[in-house]
Amino acid sequence: MYSQLPSAPIPSSKARETYVELLRRSCRQGDGTADRPTGPEESQQPQAAPPVDHETLQELLFMGMVDPDASCPEQVVAVDPGIVEARLGALLRSSALSMLEEARSLTDLLRPLMADARRATGPVGSELFTRIEGKAAISAIVNETVQQCSRQLLTAQPGGGRPAGTLDAVRRQTTVLLERGVEVRTLYQHTAWHDGPTRDYVSEMTGLGGEYRTLDQFFDRLIVVDHRIAFIPADTDRSHAVVIREPAVVRFLADVFERNWQRAKPFYGSRTPNESSHISAELRETIIRCLIDGDSDSAIARRIGLSTRAYSTHLARLKAEFKVETRFQLGYQLGLLEAAGKPEGE
Repeated sequence: MYSQLPSAPIPSSKARETYVELLRRSCRQGDGTADRPTGPEESQQPQAAPPVDHETLQELLFMGMVDPDASCPEQVVAVDPGIVEARLGALLRSSALSMLEEARSLTDLLRPLMADARRATGPVGSELFTRIEGKAAISAIVNETVQQCSRQLLTAQPGGGRPAGTLDAVRRQTTVLLERGVEVRTLYQHTAWHDGPTRDYVSEMTGLGGEYRTLDQFFDRLIVVDHRIAFIPADTDRSHAVVIREPAVVRFLADVFERNWQRAKPFYGSRTPNESSHISAELRETIIRCLIDGDSDSAIARRIGLSTRAYSTHLARLKAEFKVETRFQLGYQLGLLEAAGKPEGE
């Protein structure tokens, strides 16, 4: 015999609409505006409340949202909304807490079994390609898989610096992996050098054995766990992802990561003035190349891992440097320089 999860009553839309109408009618009667007579006949007989179908009436009575009218047993009156909220709200909160406790118990029960199942079936016994929908589901599955990592974690994180809240969660997870001897390597874009929280995180994790490097160009998100399973985005807004267990594809993705790793710049968190100048120069060159190629501003910002606002600052500096006022004029000047074979800015 299985145990059914506790549930709290939730009023249907019809019940909610009827309750609101009854409540408004009660308020109008209280201030003397309800059923105001418009003629001699209306003044002799009070107007009855609108009829409520039997099913809705039973639902409202069951939930304690209405009570029988003492002066007219055939009618009902709306219960004070404060009382309804206190009663139903308490039931819903209690039900939610019970469901959370059940979820924790289920996780504790199944987590060791999931690990056993992975070891028993391996990549061949699972779906070779699985599509995941929803960022919450993606995050949960990625975190669960990374927690099981035993040898190597390769991660490519585009977009420059990462939010402080995200880094706090990743910091705890990465620390556990490094403490048990897992090799952790991460690729960022060059713009991560200019983000304080990301630099602090990288500096701390480097001290624990993590390795970090940066690239000047755009790449998409990639996670490879133990050369056994990989995660890649399935769309541009990253609300869908693909889990890959096909050994040949995972091996190919790991090789792509290694090729980019070899040409990336080591990133230890701290930066010297020379390093900052070098990174800024590479960003400038990338922006100029993209402008000459005719890329849009949004595409350039995405490629170098900057927000549109931050990219606009770089664009304004280039306009000032080349003494032009519009983006079109800047592109024209850059095109002339490229055709003449001159270094930018001369």
